[in-house]
Amino acid sequence: MAVAPIEVPTVFAGFADFWEPFLTGQGPAPGCVAALDPASRDRLRDALGGTVPTRPDGSVAFTARAWAVRGRRPDRVGGAGAEPGEAGPSR
Repeated sequence: MAVAPIEVPTVFAGFADFWEPFLTGQGPAPGCVAALDPASRDRLRDALGGTVPTRPDGSVAFTARAWAVRGRRPDRVGGAGAEPGEAGPSR
């Protein structure tokens, strides 16, 4: 099995550009934010606004990371090592 990070520089024009996707409710983090009452959502926005790294031009830069995994699983019919589409031993 092999595991490797996939990293992509992600730059937002400013904090509002960063924050806006959290209000859509699409995905785990935005879903949690959308479930908050308005006052809690405002407190979270204000706390994040004071902690995210902001460049001198006001932009916000992060590195987005996903993990790539490569491996092989045993063929459920043919036993270990069979490639997808290969027939395993007959029963």
